[in-house]
Amino acid sequence: MEGSGSFANYNPAKQLSEQITLKNIVTHDVAMTLARTGVPELPSKNPLTFNQRMMNRVEGLNQVISAQQSLVTNNSAAVEDNSKSEWDKRNKSDDDNSKNKFEDDDNDYNELMYIEDFLDKSEQQIIKAKKTRMPEDDYVVENQNNNGDAVLELTKNFFKLMKKLTLSYKGINIILLRNKIVSSGKTIDEELTYKEQEKLFIERVTEA
Repeated sequence: MEGSGSFANYNPAKQLSEQITLKNIVTHDVAMTLARTGVPELPSKNPLTFNQRMMNRVEGLNQVISAQQSLVTNNSAAVEDNSKSEWDKRNKSDDDNSKNKFEDDDNDYNELMYIEDFLDKSEQQIIKAKKTRMPEDDYVVENQNNNGDAVLELTKNFFKLMKKLTLSYKGINIILLRNKIVSSGKTIDEELTYKEQEKLFIERVTEA
């Protein structure tokens, strides 16, 4: 509902968008918990073994990527519209348009597309790791403990991608906040720092 006093305007499209975004955020939180603990939201009847928890953590990584992809897909149109409106204000002449093309502009939509590309590549990397037998591609490997039992261990690839996905989620949230798709409850002055935070996120993902 929007408006003040006793009058309010109901925007069904916006309400639906907010509900979908909230659902995706909840899904992401559940997936991130699975990736960190290996324990699913709905407990199983029998206690999970250590190896089962390790496999669940890798599955959680897949679900985190999927949830972030949904957040990007469901909100990219609104972010693109806002970014183009801002770009149009700064580039009113044909000369401006030719010198500063929208696809090369430093704006929220292009940054969101950068994150989408990162998520797509991460998804393909996991698929590749499952198909190949190269240990350096794997996110989980099987070793033997002192008793000769097979034990699954997460690799550095897993933890490296977890770190990147944590940063990409932060980047998505910053964009959603700045475009008023979600609310943080912060003041406008506090929100001015989000641009700086997002630049730091881009640098960290590039360096990781």
